[in-house]
Amino acid sequence: MLIAVFYVKLGYTIGMIEFWIRVEGLRKASNLTRKELSKIIAVSPKTVDNWVARNIIPAGDKCLSISNTLTTSIEFLLTGNGLALPDEDCARNNLMHRQSSNQITLQKNEEPTFLVPIIPHIISTKLDKDFLSSMGTDNYVRILQRMVKGIDPERLIAAIVKGDSMTGVQIFSGDVVIFAREYLDENGLYVVSLRGEVLVKRIEFERIHTQVVIISENKNYRAITVDANDEGVQILGKVIGWIHCQMH
Repeated sequence: MLIAVFYVKLGYTIGMIEFWIRVEGLRKASNLTRKELSKIIAVSPKTVDNWVARNIIPAGDKCLSISNTLTTSIEFLLTGNGLALPDEDCARNNLMHRQSSNQITLQKNEEPTFLVPIIPHIISTKLDKDFLSSMGTDNYVRILQRMVKGIDPERLIAAIVKGDSMTGVQIFSGDVVIFAREYLDENGLYVVSLRGEVLVKRIEFERIHTQVVIISENKNYRAITVDANDEGVQILGKVIGWIHCQMH
C-alpha cells in the first residue's frame, strides 16, 4: 500500500506570510471572532493578536487546531494550495456538521475528503483499554479519500507521536500519524503495542509468519525480533500517512 506523507516545513516564505490572511478570511466567513477562535484552540486572545501582528506561524498542534476549526487543511493555510476559501454559507454549514459525518461536502471541483478523528492519547505512552477510542474527541484531520482506497473509513484514526525513533522516515515528535485500526497487510509502518507501550514502528513479517521484526527508523535504536504469537505484542493498525509540521 502506498504511504502518503504530508510534509510541511514552517518558515517565513512569501506564501507563508499570508497564513494569517487565509485564517482571517476563513474566520470571518465562518462568523467567528478572534476571541472565539482563541478559545477553541486553547490560547489567549492576546496570543492570537500577537501571532497575527507579527506574522508568527503557530506550532504544529495549533496549526492543526486552527485548520480543523475552519474546516480546511494545514496545506491551504500555509501555501494557499489545495482547498479554496469557502463562501459564508458553506463555511457555516461545514462548521455545524464537521463532527457529525466522516465524509464532508466540498466545494465544486474539489476532491472528496474524510475527517479523521484524532484520539486523545499520545503514541509512545502506555496502552490502555480506551486507546483506540475516538469518543468525545473534538479534533479532526482532513485527508483525501483516494489515500485510503480499499479501507473502511470507519477504521481510520489519528494520534500525535512522541519521540525520535522514526525520524529516518520524517516522523518527528509532535507529528500526527493516521492509521487504520486492526488493519493488517504486508510489511510496512504500523502502530504497535510492545510490552504495553504504544509505538510507531516498521514491521517486517518473517516469510512463514513465525516471527515479527520490529524496526525503528533511527540508528540509535536496535531492531527487536519477537515470536508471532508473543502475547506482549499487539498490532493496532497500519499507518497510511502522517502530517509533519516542523518548526525552524
